[in-house]
Amino acid sequence: MLLTEKQKIALSEFMKIVLSRRTATALSQLIGSDVTMKVAEVSLSPLSKLMTELPNQFNEDIVSVHQMFKGTMSGDALLLLNYSFAVKLTNLLRPDQEDYNLHLNVSSCEVLMEAGNILLNSYINMLGTLMGSQFTFSIPTFQIEPLPDLVKSLMMGKNEVRYVLMVDTTFQFYHNSVRGSLVFVSGVIPLSCLIKGIEASIDLAIPNP
Repeated sequence: MLLTEKQKIALSEFMKIVLSRRTATALSQLIGSDVTMKVAEVSLSPLSKLMTELPNQFNEDIVSVHQMFKGTMSGDALLLLNYSFAVKLTNLLRPDQEDYNLHLNVSSCEVLMEAGNILLNSYINMLGTLMGSQFTFSIPTFQIEPLPDLVKSLMMGKNEVRYVLMVDTTFQFYHNSVRGSLVFVSGVIPLSCLIKGIEASIDLAIPNP
């Protein structure tokens, strides 16, 4: 299961819509300062291959905000950040704090949970609108763990072959930025339907000349 160049473009455009509307606006309101979000790259790979493909990108413990959802399709949506990037993001999301945190504490984890919840809800709600259905959400969970433990948890109890649709994103502030990844994990058939639906919606939104 591979993405065509056309599908990569469609997915990038779709994610730009997701991130530029509700998400960036809600994050800006959360901190009282402008935040923009940019899409760097979109990729698709088997979940089982993440162990060999991601170590260079996630070379520290991974901070994740994780939400499961069910509906006409089911899966897992996650915001992933390297630990050091998570620390940096929490400091940027709290511009009024006096001290610059070097490690995550309880309050910074709460800020990340809120930001991740905003991001994941916007993403899943847009998917629901696209698929013409409503999804039910789990309560978001927050974890700090090595990459092998994260992959193992996503594979646990699943008999289907699972794929990962990964969107590399950048949180852009006035004078600084932080890289993260928005991840969608599901089976082959749901993901194929989703990708085709996104491709069709972008074709309608951007007519051929």
